[in-house]
Amino acid sequence: MAAEAEAGAVTVDNRGMLCAQGILRLMRALLPLPPGQVVRVLSTDPAAEHDYPAWCRHTGHEFLGHERAGDGVIVSWLRKRAT
Repeated sequence: MAAEAEAGAVTVDNRGMLCAQGILRLMRALLPLPPGQVVRVLSTDPAAEHDYPAWCRHTGHEFLGHERAGDGVIVSWLRKRAT
């Protein structure tokens, strides 16, 4: 992820949650954010690698990619849709 996007990203910490719970938390976190806002989601559920890209495809948000942190945390990046 580009440093400028990472610096302005909003973080949603879903560590320790099942992905379905994490998606609900992400949905609530996106509500007040402006269109185009970059969001970093922290997850420990391996399903996140499949669920967040699929959720973005179905909701119109832009999935930007995954990274693996040294502690096994899955870092998912997305951009809030324009409308």
